[in-house]
Amino acid sequence: MTSPNLLFELSPWYIFVCILMGAGYAFLLYSKKGPWGALANKVLTGLRLIVVSVLCVLLLGPFLKQIFNTTENPTFIVAVDNSTSVLEGMDTTAFKAHLGKLSVMGQQLEENDYEVVYQTLSDKTLLSLNDVSIDQKSTNLNDLFRSIQSDYEGRNLGGVLLVSDGIYNQGLSPTFSNYNFKIHTLGLGDTIPKKDISLKNVFYNKIAYQGNRFPLVAEVSNSGFGEREVIVRVSKKGSEIARQGVRFTSDNQLRQVSFLLDADLNGIQHYRVEVLPLEGETTLVNNFKDAYLEVIEGREKILIIGQAPHPDMKAIVSSLETNPNYEIVTHLPRIDDFKEDKYDLVIVHQAFDRYNRTTALIKKFRDEGTPLWLIVGNQTNYNNFNELNGLVQLTVSRNQKDLVRPAFNRSFNRFKVETENATGLISNYPPAVVPFGKTELLQGAEVFLYQQVGSIVTDKPLIAVFDNAGSKTAVMMGEGFWQWRTMEFAKTGKQEVFDEMISKMVQFLSAKEDKRKFRVYTKDDEYFDSEEVVFETEAYNDIYEPIYGQEIQLTISNESGEAQEFSYVTSNANSQFKVSGLANGIYSFSASTLLNGKKETASGEFLVKELQIESINLTANHQLLKRLSRDTDGSFATIGQMDDLQSDLLGMEAQGVIYTSESFLPLINLKWPFFLLLLLISVEWFIRKYSGAY
Repeated sequence: MTSPNLLFELSPWYIFVCILMGAGYAFLLYSKKGPWGALANKVLTGLRLIVVSVLCVLLLGPFLKQIFNTTENPTFIVAVDNSTSVLEGMDTTAFKAHLGKLSVMGQQLEENDYEVVYQTLSDKTLLSLNDVSIDQKSTNLNDLFRSIQSDYEGRNLGGVLLVSDGIYNQGLSPTFSNYNFKIHTLGLGDTIPKKDISLKNVFYNKIAYQGNRFPLVAEVSNSGFGEREVIVRVSKKGSEIARQGVRFTSDNQLRQVSFLLDADLNGIQHYRVEVLPLEGETTLVNNFKDAYLEVIEGREKILIIGQAPHPDMKAIVSSLETNPNYEIVTHLPRIDDFKEDKYDLVIVHQAFDRYNRTTALIKKFRDEGTPLWLIVGNQTNYNNFNELNGLVQLTVSRNQKDLVRPAFNRSFNRFKVETENATGLISNYPPAVVPFGKTELLQGAEVFLYQQVGSIVTDKPLIAVFDNAGSKTAVMMGEGFWQWRTMEFAKTGKQEVFDEMISKMVQFLSAKEDKRKFRVYTKDDEYFDSEEVVFETEAYNDIYEPIYGQEIQLTISNESGEAQEFSYVTSNANSQFKVSGLANGIYSFSASTLLNGKKETASGEFLVKELQIESINLTANHQLLKRLSRDTDGSFATIGQMDDLQSDLLGMEAQGVIYTSESFLPLINLKWPFFLLLLLISVEWFIRKYSGAY
């Protein structure tokens, strides 16, 4: 801190005026003789002069200007790669010994006026390198350096030492980014490829249907074994269900093995795929992978009824066939027989036809509560349509037609079409053919698409939906929309917007309404073993208003039947409950609570997968570390060259950064002028009292 300077808000020449005012005040008060002597009178005059003058000077706004200089020593970060691949190139004892040497180097840097910070890939700051835990399941070096760059922006960062094997398996390569600090690297591991048989990948569908067979493909690599045959097997619950041999014809070869397995049980199924080890393999951690497949009992059945083959029907079928969860059944009354079954949704083209071929079927499904999507066409009997659809009343003028384009209803919130540029695409769709006349929506109906004539969006619905206590109906007021899909493909090479509209409509209509008053479910179906499993809880009263404060009993069981029990209470601020530390596998859960004295239950399944990407590649990448150091003017060294690296780092001169700040302190805010004035006034008062005056 430099010496303070005294400054004034007003001109300091006013100090003389303040002194004159103090002198004048003292002269008027003590010019007359009092009951005290001449010496006392002079002392009293001086005291009053000082008090009044100081008070006047304080009114001038004097303040002290102080300048503070602080020096920030440079920070040096030692970042340790604590991913599991590090220990594949050395044992734990050797790794700890190297960390001990780095700790000594850190102490020496601190003696050279550096502030040394230790951290790991997980951005966790450590008190010392003895706290390093090798438990990171993935390596993202780019995120590490971006985090350092963000945290130390504008600060005195003297450099970073990365202790790593150079293997990264998430994010971009760190060499693609620019850094404003030096990066020194210490290379761990072995750069010579090891003799190893590795199960690189397992490919399979996430969903299969019970009773079907599903393919599973294993991708196996060979490093250092040359011409060898290996065995790949698949097991389930500890029992082998399939095996195949694969022969490599050369070194560093990648081969695929295909299996066709039975989906016999419903629910999430756990399969283990493994390559039987060969003698001389460096590691066995990459010889197996787990595959988890959800087997479901059956697909949703959708019935499409039409008067005759029509391109509109073909467009709907083509859109729905992209979703394996749907089983499509078509029925043409004059061509094939109706297949009696339980359908999740019925779509009727040319609904309520003039010859009443489909009217009885529509009534049947409506009475059963089956969701209906009715499409108006040239063959529609409008009298029957108005009487039976329950959604729209249509008054047609002499069977006239109109050509309209679709326009989104932006306030429709039952579902959204989120494909990029969807609005721009549908505005250019070819027109559909609709009846010309008056259209009246019944109470409760909602418009998804309006009819657009030219550039004018009318209030007439093109597609409207109605949800009456779970009984859902939709009406499409025209035909010829098959051209929408064709035109979209001609413009974009895809049919994403059309397919999403059809898919979202079908999902909305076929979705079963959940009327349970108590629900517990996991936020996601799959988690990695390093993540927390998040449970969402919902509880409702008799009129389905959310309620809170419920005590929930939760039981989680693994594949072996071992159970863990938890208890928690919901609140308006937080309806989630999180569980961590679960090993990989399939888990079932059951939850219960009391609602109005009645026990309510909920159950479900979720999957915890092991993150195995660290075992895919175990060959150290020192070239990446060298390039990173070269690009940032840093130093690279292997473990054997650690002494040279230490000499380079200890030879760095710590360049401190001086920061200057100013402080302005008004004298009137200080305590000592107050106590000084109080002392002077007290002395004056005491002398006057002592001399017998007031």
